[in-house]
Amino acid sequence: MSKNSNKALIGIFAFCATCMANNMTLSIIAYIMQSYPNESSTTVLTIATTPALVAMVFAFFVGSLITRFSTKSVLLFTQFALFCEGMLFMFLGHTSIYLLWFAAGLVGFSQGSTNTFVGTLLAANVKDDGKRATLTGICTAVMNVGGVAFTMVGGVIAVNGWQKAYGLWFIILIAIVLEFLFIPADKPATAAPGAGAQKAEKQKMPALVWLISFHYLFYFMFLYAFGSNISEYIINVYKLGTSVEAGIATSAVTAGGVVAGAIFGAYSKVLKKWTVPVMVGFAAVGLALCLFLTNNIFGAYIGGLLCGFSMSGAAPYVIMFMQQITDSPAQYGKAMSIWSGFMNIGMFIAVYFLAFCAQLFTGSSTDIHSKFVVATIGAVLCMVTSVPLYVRKTKADEASAAE
Repeated sequence: MSKNSNKALIGIFAFCATCMANNMTLSIIAYIMQSYPNESSTTVLTIATTPALVAMVFAFFVGSLITRFSTKSVLLFTQFALFCEGMLFMFLGHTSIYLLWFAAGLVGFSQGSTNTFVGTLLAANVKDDGKRATLTGICTAVMNVGGVAFTMVGGVIAVNGWQKAYGLWFIILIAIVLEFLFIPADKPATAAPGAGAQKAEKQKMPALVWLISFHYLFYFMFLYAFGSNISEYIINVYKLGTSVEAGIATSAVTAGGVVAGAIFGAYSKVLKKWTVPVMVGFAAVGLALCLFLTNNIFGAYIGGLLCGFSMSGAAPYVIMFMQQITDSPAQYGKAMSIWSGFMNIGMFIAVYFLAFCAQLFTGSSTDIHSKFVVATIGAVLCMVTSVPLYVRKTKADEASAAE
C-alpha cells in the first residue's frame, strides 16, 4: 500500500471508531427517563427509534450526494451532526424531550451512511482485493469496539449524571480533525474516465443490487428479533436473570461482531461465495438456541455471539460484492446507499412485524416465544434464498475467465 493509502486509513479508522458512539444512549436511557418523570416511557424511548427513521430516509440519498459532493465532505457533515447531538444532550438535555428527539434525529445521518462511506473510501484507497477484504473486516471490528467503549465508559459516567456522559463526544471532535487531515480530498464519485464513462453513468442499477438489498431487509428484520426482545426474554419471560445477564447477552452480540470483523479476511478466503449463506446460517442457529435452550442463560449468550458474528460477518462481504456487480464508483455509491436504506428499513419495522406475527399466531402481540419462532424460521429461509443471490458468476468472474 502507498503512503497516501496508509494516511487515508488513519482517517477511516477514526471514523469507524466513533460512528457507533450513540449506542451509549441506548444503555443510559433509563437515566434519561428519570429526568422526564411526566413523560411516558414510550415518549422517551422515541429517542431510540428516531435515528433509525432518519437513517432509513437518508441512506437512500447519500449515494447520490457523493456524486455531487466529495465523499469526504459528506462524511464530515454526518460526523459533525453526530457531535452536535452529543452537545445538545450534554448542555440542553434537561430542557425539553422534543429537543432530544431532534438531537437524536441528527444521529440518523451517520447511521444511514456508515457502510456507504466505508465501502467507497476503501475502494478508492485500497486497490488490492485481498487487502481490502481484510481491511473491510477490520473496519467492522473497529466499529464494534468503539461502540462498546463508548457504552461502557459512558455507563460509568452516567451514574453521576447522564448528561456528563456526553462529554465523551469531544472524542468525536478529535476524530473529525483526523478525518479532515488524513482522508484524501477526493472528487465526487463518477464513472471511470474515457469513452464509456457517459454510457456507464446512464446504465440502470443492476437488478441484483435491488434483490440483495430486499433480501437484506428481511435478514436484518429477523436478526433484530434478538436485540429487541432479549431483555424481556431473560428478565420477565424465562426468569434467567436480571438486567446484568440481559446486558451480558446484549454485549455478546458486539463481541461476536468484533471477532467476525477481525478474522473476516481469513474465513472469507475459505468460504468465498458461500460467505453470506454461512453467515446467515449462524443467525438462524443463534435464534434457534434462544428458542430451544430456554432453561439456560448460556443459550442466550451463545445465541448473541452467533447473531453478532453473523451480522458483522455478512456485511463486509456485501460491501465488497456490491463493487463487483456495479460498473462505476458513482453506481457503487448508489448501490451501497440502496442497500443501507433497506437494511435500516428492516431494523425499523422489525418490532412491528414481529408483533404482528405474534398477534396473528397466538393472539398476543407481546408473546416472546412466537417472535423467536418467526425469527428462526425467517432466518432459515433467508439462508436458503441467499444461495442463488451470492453463489453465482459476477462480472469480475467473467472477466477473469476471459483473460
